[in-house]
Amino acid sequence: MIEKLYGKNINLLIGSGASFGVIPTLSSNYVNDKKEKLSIEEILEGNKKDEILQNIIYLYYYHEILKKGFLEEIREDNSVFKNYQKLLENLIKLLQRENYQKEKRINIFTTNYDLFFEKSADSLVGKYEFYFNDGSSGNITKKLNMKNYHKKIYHTGIFDNFDREIPIINLFKLHGSVSWKYINDKNNKPHEIKIEYFSDYEVNQENLIGKISNEEIEKVKKEIDNKNLREKIKNIKKELFENFALIFPEKNKFENTLYQEFYYQNLRQLSYELEKQNSILIVFGFSFADEHIAEIVKRACNNPTLNIYIFCYSLNTENEILNNLKLDKFPNNVKIILPEDNGNIDFKIFLKKLFEVNSKIESDNNE
Repeated sequence: MIEKLYGKNINLLIGSGASFGVIPTLSSNYVNDKKEKLSIEEILEGNKKDEILQNIIYLYYYHEILKKGFLEEIREDNSVFKNYQKLLENLIKLLQRENYQKEKRINIFTTNYDLFFEKSADSLVGKYEFYFNDGSSGNITKKLNMKNYHKKIYHTGIFDNFDREIPIINLFKLHGSVSWKYINDKNNKPHEIKIEYFSDYEVNQENLIGKISNEEIEKVKKEIDNKNLREKIKNIKKELFENFALIFPEKNKFENTLYQEFYYQNLRQLSYELEKQNSILIVFGFSFADEHIAEIVKRACNNPTLNIYIFCYSLNTENEILNNLKLDKFPNNVKIILPEDNGNIDFKIFLKKLFEVNSKIESDNNE
């Protein structure tokens, strides 16, 4: 498929499926009275009056997603890390081969909080000449600002006798990052979000839950009562929001996103990029369960020069995405890449299909 990418405005939308194996997705084994399996977002929404259940979910979210997302103990031979690394390597090589008339820039939009992209980029420093742009500026204190994304960087000779554009990978973290903190409080201006080292939460010794299921939650409820921990974890949601500059998976997250100017600007940038001429959006590990992102992509389909390639993890993923986008069928400029032989498209297969020359891209739309 790589031959389809040259000369285009390339954008990637990467979801939690990419980090699976180290960071769990937001799915769960929790079942409601109607025997329906719920996501973490749906559990929080449907059990607002069950304070202890809400606190258990927040504890789980902290330990299994936020804390693990800093990747303190990750090794470079980890298979997930190597996949992220290979993705960045191939994107850099693609930009290096672009002609001088095309801007050497690729945008990665992700809803993941983890630091896989950042740590993978660090591992490639010195091996490739590129600029990894996370939207921050500063040295000791790094602050975020959207204007930092609008850069071109050139390498010049010793005598300034030539200019050679350096490949840029822009990373937009649509829901925030485990490395983002508010300097004072969450009502600050965008440039007052800063990047700093992850700090552990004071109840880290109470890692009570390893998965979300009805049985596990009932077990944890009893353990919390036995250890008299109700008061200790009572304000965990409030304290998590104070510690982390992120959008939490709740039904009102769209309202929260608009409330935070920096997040709104990130979403607007996604919309702008998809409205540009000859744009491409490559989607992997993302089911479009986030309504605000789904609406942006759905609206962007009206751009006749935009092509969207959605890589489905399984055959069932196609219908899930169609439902989440609230479409009867996919528009002609949306290509669905399905797994072969009833298998799955994991990160490794995604990389192979994306960067393989003359790879066959199948789509129900073109049959």
